[in-house]
Amino acid sequence: MFYGMLFILASHIATCFWIILASLLDTNNLAEVDSKYTGTWLEDFYKNGMTEDLSIYYVSFYWCITTITTVGYGDISGTNNVERMFCAFVMFIGVIMFSLANGALASIIS
Repeated sequence: MFYGMLFILASHIATCFWIILASLLDTNNLAEVDSKYTGTWLEDFYKNGMTEDLSIYYVSFYWCITTITTVGYGDISGTNNVERMFCAFVMFIGVIMFSLANGALASIIS
């Protein structure tokens, strides 16, 4: 139970940081409404009309879970070097956390 809650908490934190990173790396600094999130992973989503905060959170959470669980469909990825480094960090920490959660589950079952 503890590792499951820790997994959810870490996923939420990584999700929020993924969104914040896109906001901080916006090359236009929110100067024009039509070009928000330019040069980040969120650019295509914003151009396609995804402007609600909750929808952006869902997409980011989806990215986080697929990255941490090593599924990694590749439909959402970093588009600049800072985002790629963050992705690598999340992958590294995610594999460790996912392994701990699976180990705890295997221990409980046995």
